[in-house]
Amino acid sequence: MLLQRSPAVRLLVVLEKALSQPFSQVFRLTTYAATAMGVFHATAGATGLVTSRDSGSYTNNVDFKNVEVGEPVSLSVQLEGALVDYWEIDFASDLVDGLDFVSDKPGEIFEGPFERVGGPGGVNKFYRIKSQFLILTGTPTTPSRIATLEPDGFFSNQNVLGVKAYDAQGSSEGGWYAISIEVPLVLPEIVRDPVATRVPVGGRAQFFFESSGVVDSVQWLKDDVELAGETDMTLIIQNVSVADEGVYSVRVGNSAGTAISGGGALTIDDASADLVNLATRGLVGAGGDIMIGGLTVLGGSTKTVLVRGLGPQLAVEGVPGTLADPELRVFQTLFDETPIRSQMLVTNDNWEEDSNAVELEAALISLSKPLAAGSKDAALLLTLNEGVYTFQLSGVGNTEGVGLIELFVVE
Repeated sequence: MLLQRSPAVRLLVVLEKALSQPFSQVFRLTTYAATAMGVFHATAGATGLVTSRDSGSYTNNVDFKNVEVGEPVSLSVQLEGALVDYWEIDFASDLVDGLDFVSDKPGEIFEGPFERVGGPGGVNKFYRIKSQFLILTGTPTTPSRIATLEPDGFFSNQNVLGVKAYDAQGSSEGGWYAISIEVPLVLPEIVRDPVATRVPVGGRAQFFFESSGVVDSVQWLKDDVELAGETDMTLIIQNVSVADEGVYSVRVGNSAGTAISGGGALTIDDASADLVNLATRGLVGAGGDIMIGGLTVLGGSTKTVLVRGLGPQLAVEGVPGTLADPELRVFQTLFDETPIRSQMLVTNDNWEEDSNAVELEAALISLSKPLAAGSKDAALLLTLNEGVYTFQLSGVGNTEGVGLIELFVVE
């Protein structure tokens, strides 16, 4: 009867998940199956589990392999021939990020985990939702994969939901079923390429890019040749010389593959640039009440600037009610796109955790603006092309307090 309702492989998957707690490793999988057959109860009249995706026809498919990150999806599960009052979902189930269980009964919600005594295979925790149909809907936010058979003979727990239906008297309307959902990893995409920059001899160059999707690796290239050790989200070139002229691009990747950006040329140019300086102090709120400052760089060449987002440093100087943990974000306004939008170039929470912290510390000291070791103040050293920039200061975790954004021209 069990095999009529759920293929053997799926039964073993959900049983392995149910028994994946550390103590269960001392048993053999064949013992699990035998135990389960004695525990599960099927009510006469039920004809099997069926599912539907995005309001489509119901089928006996329980493996969903093409659910995509960022794409809304709705999955509906029912047990044919059974009047279901509520569903239990095994605590060991992998709940896909971005998908939620909803009920077809007004006011009912997904609840748990609850405790049971003497659960199948020793699994005594479960979630519950009162509903005739088990509905899973939303937009996946992270990729993941369908459970697979591992070398040790066990199934991995990823993306398997162990579900079971009950009638109003609490009798099981069938055994435990496994619903598999795969959210495949997709190739990253370069949304905005590094842009050309003109830098004076001895100056500092910095390249940015923007990507979408999961990025696990970054590799910068010059004239299509890998630059050894250059694997940060931005590329910084110190003390620029004629030898540094060339076209710079970036390759990003994940386990699905790689994507390569277009190139931005670095050109030697000793022309000057004009800069509007920035210094703002005030109450930093949450949401739309964070502090935002603006900056415009004019002229053909770049400018290197030091930006500090202060909170704890102000407290040291005697300012009351300061921001405990400031975070600084830098955006460039893009006028070459419709509609006009902003690209986030870089962000910093704690100044010592920046990728170029050594260079940053030297710049702070040279301007007589050092920050204390271990301070939660934010700071960034940036080389900016001609353009319009905004600097946003907020509190980590939507905290509020008095903060300060200040900017200094380095070169």
